[in-house]
Parts: sequence; structure tokens; C-alpha cells
Amino acid sequence: MRSLFHDSSQVFALVIGVTDGILTALTLAAGRIFESSDPITIGLAFRISAASSASGIFVFFTAELIRLRGSLARAERQLNLTTQGRLATTNLGRTILIETAIRAVVSSTCNFFGALIPLIAGAIRPATSWLAIVIALVLLCGLGFAAGRAIHGNPILWLLSLLVAGVVLTVAGVKFRIV
Repeated sequence: MRSLFHDSSQVFALVIGVTDGILTALTLAAGRIFESSDPITIGLAFRISAASSASGIFVFFTAELIRLRGSLARAERQLNLTTQGRLATTNLGRTILIETAIRAVVSSTCNFFGALIPLIAGAIRPATSWLAIVIALVLLCGLGFAAGRAIHGNPILWLLSLLVAGVVLTVAGVKFRIV
């Protein structure tokens, strides 16, 4: 059996989950962190993380299932099968459904912890709740750098791209003041 980190589809689910969790946490909590005398609590950190995770699992599952079923449809056309949708009803179709569900759980779990880790840091020390933003941005930088190296791209460019995304969504979170 292959390791989680040697299966690119699992790595994809992990990266999507962590990135989505961090960015969602930044968007939802930034207004509260910067412009409120009411600090982030541990309960709020868990609620934001759970909401991000719950939304993320459905988005990931739907998108991944559509992508994989689309691959099956292309394979049917290339094989000149006379009946459309035939491969989806076979073991291959069921395998895709199960693998998609597993990847969605991986993504959702990573989403939860991606949101929770920075928010908990802000909740533990309310006087320095801005550390939640700093930790989230540092995590995004690390993720960007690692992604850049993993795909043999420019790690600094990836780092800066995710940093900019984090800053933009933090500013949006301050403007929208959601929680």
C-alpha cells in the first residue's frame, strides 16, 4: 500500500484542505481579530473550523467526483463504447466513488485543522490574537514554498502567491466583518 504522501491525489486533497481551511479562517475571523474588543474564543475557533470543514467536504467531493467521472466519460468515447455511462456502473465507477469519498474526508480533516491551528493560537492568548493572522500567513508561506519545491517550480513565487492570497482574504475579512 502506498504512503499518503506518495499518492498525488491524496496530496492534492491535503493541500486543498489545508489551504481552504487557512484562507477561510482568515476571511471569517480577521474582522473580529483586528476590529473587536470581543476576542476569538476556543469555541468560536472550533465553530469556524467545523463550518469550513463541512463546506469543504461537499465542495471537494462534488468537484472530484465530477472530474473523475468526466475521465470515465472521455475513456468511453476513446474506446468507442456504444452506451454512455457504462463504465460508471462498473467496479471502476464504484472505486471512483469510494476513492473520492476518502479524498474528501482527507481534505475536510486538513481543512478543519488548517483553520483551527491559527485560530486556537489567537484564542489562547486573546491579548495577542493577531498572532492567529501571523501564524496563518506563515503556514501559507510554508505550504507555498513546499508546493513550489514539490512541483519543481519557483518556491519563492509559490510562497509569495499564497502569502498575497492570505493578505487579500484577511483584508476582505476585515472589510466584511463576518464574525
